[in-house]
Amino acid sequence: MLMATETYSTQAIAALLAVTDRAIQIRAKRESWQSLPRAGRGGGKLWIVSSMPAETVQAIRAALATQAALACAEAPLPAANPAARPAALAAVPDKKLDMARARHRIVLEWRACMERAKAEGGSAREASKAVVVAYNAGLLLPAWVHEAVPVVSEKTLYRWEKSVRDGDGFAALADRRGAWTRGGAKGAGQLGEAAETLFLKAYLHDRKPSVHLAWMATGAALEKQGLPAPSYSSVMRFFKRYDSLHHDVVVWMREGNKATTDNALPYMTRDSRILEPGDVLVADGHKMNFTVINPDTGKPCRMTLVGWLDWASGMFLSFEIMVSENTQAIASSLHRAILKLGKRPRAVYIDNGQAFKNKFFENKDADVEEFDGLYLRLGIHVQHSAPYQARTKVIERWWGDFDRQAAVLMDSYVGRDIADKPAHLRRNETWLARQQSGYVPTVADVQRLVMEYARWKAQQPHPTRPGSTPWDVFDAGRGPGFSEEEKTDLARQFLYRREVTPSRCRVRMLGLEYESDALYGVNKPLTAYYSYADMREIYLYDGQRFLGTARPVATVNPLAVVLGDDADMRRISEANKKAARLRKQTRDLAERISGAAGETLLELPYMRGVAQRRQPVVVQGTGHANGRDRIGPASTPQVSEAERRAIDGAVQAALERRKASAAPVYTLPAYFSSELEKYDVLFRLRHEDGMDLNAADAAFMASYEAGREYQTTTGRRYEQLLRLYDTPSKEQAG
Repeated sequence: MLMATETYSTQAIAALLAVTDRAIQIRAKRESWQSLPRAGRGGGKLWIVSSMPAETVQAIRAALATQAALACAEAPLPAANPAARPAALAAVPDKKLDMARARHRIVLEWRACMERAKAEGGSAREASKAVVVAYNAGLLLPAWVHEAVPVVSEKTLYRWEKSVRDGDGFAALADRRGAWTRGGAKGAGQLGEAAETLFLKAYLHDRKPSVHLAWMATGAALEKQGLPAPSYSSVMRFFKRYDSLHHDVVVWMREGNKATTDNALPYMTRDSRILEPGDVLVADGHKMNFTVINPDTGKPCRMTLVGWLDWASGMFLSFEIMVSENTQAIASSLHRAILKLGKRPRAVYIDNGQAFKNKFFENKDADVEEFDGLYLRLGIHVQHSAPYQARTKVIERWWGDFDRQAAVLMDSYVGRDIADKPAHLRRNETWLARQQSGYVPTVADVQRLVMEYARWKAQQPHPTRPGSTPWDVFDAGRGPGFSEEEKTDLARQFLYRREVTPSRCRVRMLGLEYESDALYGVNKPLTAYYSYADMREIYLYDGQRFLGTARPVATVNPLAVVLGDDADMRRISEANKKAARLRKQTRDLAERISGAAGETLLELPYMRGVAQRRQPVVVQGTGHANGRDRIGPASTPQVSEAERRAIDGAVQAALERRKASAAPVYTLPAYFSSELEKYDVLFRLRHEDGMDLNAADAAFMASYEAGREYQTTTGRRYEQLLRLYDTPSKEQAG
């Protein structure tokens, strides 16, 4: 405690604040310290502490307190009675040592205040009372001292001061209660060897009995032996001390080897920053905690989500939804993961489940031709995780985040187990059950959910690479991609397979219809390769021969001419052109074989007479090797120059006579119910039949097209028809 008249020299303040004398003089001038002349040799100034700013006063006070504490700790007072000395400082518990330091700090401050009061002619008793009042009010000494010693009294201070004077330094103020003054606790407890042994045998059991039950069993066994039973509190204290020293034994005997591995044994920390994207892909199957409509049965069920994660970036690459975990689901999801990665991974880290250990994946038998595993063919090293150790698979954290952040929000959520089951699924929760929508998502709904969640997850901060996201890390390490031939080869090795039978360029599977021009004319079972997670296209094979891809059928507007738009008309036009192209292809094939087929039929024994009597039309210069001429149209006869001029003159005269005649070459009905009906007939004659209209009918069409009815109602329909009629003519012209 600093008194109002306290003064210090420049050298003393510089030593306390650990600065130079010049720094103190500059500070005194800047802060306008007041001073008194210093008596004695050399003179000088004594700076008055009360005139200094509060920050400077606090700094001096803290320096004085630290100096006093160090002096006391480094130079303890001599002990008058060696027998009364406390134990060595190292034997004092930390908590009691902190309290002793706080008490000693209070004693030092209390003693210094009384000495200053005496030196200034004041009353030491009044100074002692002032220290007690100031300390109990929280105005004296730092906060850590008050936390250890909240309040003091004068009698307590006199007793502490005597203990320091008679004892061995500030350790004499340590609380002497407890076993530390007697050398510490002896063993784990004081129950006695027989009681401790019986309790441990009862408690350390894989049935996991409670402490209370083990205490009751211990008491019964001791009573049978005629020994006193300890109290429950004593047993509980013994158990806590034993568990604090032998937690590994408690876990091993009550929970087993796996729990000891997970909770007691040391573990390794794997640094994923060493890896590059594509070095290791991690896969696992996860049972979803909500029901999904089974596409095969139409009933709700909990499906398995098989996913692949890039270890280096934490990017969720692909997944497959299946009723149960199997090799096809794993292969299909790995196929899409490799395509997204743009290169083949160096290694895969997969689950130890039966589906992952199938020979389809990693058979390393000597007969490579027959038992070559999929990973071996692709040059990928495979590593299985340890059985029943989820901590070895980094993808487990992704599953946990998906359950907590997405799956729990689904209407069909059922929970991880019985304890996690939603309240509306429990008995007698009728009100909560009525609040539910009852909606069960389809496989397509779940696919969208997983894709959107994975996309959102990829934009979150990376856990081990600050300043980046999983997508940033993954995108920087992606491969160059695959060619079409490589993609086709990967598809055959990875995707699901199903036999399909084409009909009219279409195949039907899983409730969907697919179409492809490659199916035209094919009338035999084929093999379709597909993925449940991406049904936008399927790959069609005839044995080992790739035919092409098929995509879902695109429907058209049933009345596109009236109700459709330009896109509908364009789709119809494209469909018509495709049908015309395929029809021409068939016709060309048929024309190549039609003549030969006709001749072959005439070789039947009962048709030979007919063949002999048949007079074929001879085509010049097309004789066959067998001496017979092919049946075909007659050649054009030769026309002389005079005959050609006569024919041209006759044709020209006929054209002039037709042009001179105004009579139309068509006949219209005598009555029309409306102008629209007449316009429709004339429109079809001109554009559909290609006929020329007479002047009156052409004028009527022009007048109707300029009218309100055509401009606002019927014109759109006829304009679409006109585009449809004009398309073939343009193709022919091209």
